[in-house]
Amino acid sequence: MTVYAVFLNEPDETTWATLREKWPNGRSFILTDNMAFVAPEGLTLTAEIAEAVGIGVERGVLGIVFEWAAHNGFNRGALWEWLRKVQA
Repeated sequence: MTVYAVFLNEPDETTWATLREKWPNGRSFILTDNMAFVAPEGLTLTAEIAEAVGIGVERGVLGIVFEWAAHNGFNRGALWEWLRKVQA
């Protein structure tokens, strides 16, 4: 399963509410006010995720979406558990 990282320049609760609504049931993980992960089922493009959560000119939300190819680091256990679950 492909995981995408969503970064916002400024916190925006509407963006995160949309992300939770669009990808419920463990398909999204909000790490901080400015960063979240999403693991959509099926083929998805970064542009589709950005548009779905409102990143762009229409809402004026500045942000970027990356396809998450690899990861390493030190973070909360909940993040590692979520990544293991969606990438299984």
